[in-house]
Amino acid sequence: MSSTACNGAAGAPEVAILKGVRYPGGLRSLLIMAALLPLAALSLLAMLLRDLWRNPRSFLSSRPRRTELADLPPELAGVQPVGFDTEPGVRLTGWTFGPRPSRPLLLFLHGFPECWYSWRDQLTHLKDRYEVVALDMRGYNKSSKPAGIAAYDLERLTADVAAVAAALGRSRITLVAHDWGGAIAWAVAGRYPGLVERLAVLAAPQWFMYLRNLTLEQAARSYYFLWFLLPVLPELLLLHTDAHFMEALWLGAGKNEFSPRRRGACTPQDVEIYKAALQEPGSVTAALNYYRATLLTEAGLMKPHPEVVAALRRQLDMPVLVVWGKHDHALCLTNNIDIDQVAPRVRLHVLPEASHWVQADAPERLNAILDQWLADNPVSPTEHLDTAAAAAAAGNGGGSGLQQRGAAAAAAVTAAAGSAGKAAAAVAAGVTSQAVTVAEAAQEKVVEVAEAAQEKVAELAAAAQAAVEAAEEGLRSRAKKQQQTQPASE
Repeated sequence: MSSTACNGAAGAPEVAILKGVRYPGGLRSLLIMAALLPLAALSLLAMLLRDLWRNPRSFLSSRPRRTELADLPPELAGVQPVGFDTEPGVRLTGWTFGPRPSRPLLLFLHGFPECWYSWRDQLTHLKDRYEVVALDMRGYNKSSKPAGIAAYDLERLTADVAAVAAALGRSRITLVAHDWGGAIAWAVAGRYPGLVERLAVLAAPQWFMYLRNLTLEQAARSYYFLWFLLPVLPELLLLHTDAHFMEALWLGAGKNEFSPRRRGACTPQDVEIYKAALQEPGSVTAALNYYRATLLTEAGLMKPHPEVVAALRRQLDMPVLVVWGKHDHALCLTNNIDIDQVAPRVRLHVLPEASHWVQADAPERLNAILDQWLADNPVSPTEHLDTAAAAAAAGNGGGSGLQQRGAAAAAAVTAAAGSAGKAAAAVAAGVTSQAVTVAEAAQEKVVEVAEAAQEKVAELAAAAQAAVEAAEEGLRSRAKKQQQTQPASE
């Protein structure tokens, strides 16, 4: 893989409408988060107390699970896990039907709280025409779970994808991504525009467009971001009562607004696979660290990587497909306003009956959309394996060939590192020159935003406190009734 393929068109233009987006938000964002976090903690605690009241004996229960290949549906027969070392001590698991060196590569990135299995319908549909690899993202399922929030920032998450492409010996790939995988894919396409030849994103905004198009409705839908910033409590939310959250999510069609809308979109067997992935030691905290790293960076408590900042301001020249569910509970369609300014070759599909979980709600419709888009945007011949890496993969055969690190891939990583250093230095100089201006502008808004936030928090915190007190009163009342109904001892 050449340095051009990796860091790509250094002269690609910035998106004009994104030049005014402040990133990170710094003190302004920090004050808003600090003001709202107590309310988030109270509301999440009230929810957990409610669940504890309903199921006190099973609240902390958990059943050990292991998902074997034999447990997968028959249509996934032949799929195998393959490991990719993306940095020292970090190994991602990919799931594939085997190497197809002469066919284009489709690399699938999942979202929260999923795993590679969310792409099962697309893998089986496309496996005969493409090489398909669905990753377990960093921290999920069988992939490594490095410690610390900083291990899950966009710099490392995007570098993971480039490292997997290098391990496969590919100079061109097509990314297909959903939710958090989609947010990462947008950044990968900006950071490595020579590597990503086509980009398909489901229910995931480009992060700077999210900030630019943010509305009160979208802010309200993103309330759970603050939940996930808290310690311990969100882990308990996802894991208590044998990870009942996963049942409520995937089997809640017609009951929960955050669930798929299509009845039968997931089976109890599917839920067992998702639970097994979520209950891998460290998986829940790792998954939540995606949110924590993003919010701490936005608040100015973690420094964004200059290459990522530049990537998110860069216009994308490749064909882009965006698919959204009309009934997405988490992300408004307004995230796509002016998306053609970021990706002039974009094609947008809004599925009228789908929720946020596009693959679960409309697998056949999504497959048809992907088929048409891939056919309308054929790949160039250079998308295939680099010659040396192809020979190495063919020589090893099967799953082991996918793990081969050929000389071409190693040279590509070395060249990419040199190019990355130069690009980082240039971008860092530009970021530094603008830092004072951004800080001054942020200071002017701090007092105004803080006063408004505090007024709202006081009102909402009182309501949350009343809810907690009501829950406690219910507990005392129930205990009192139980004492009254017990016969007196002799």
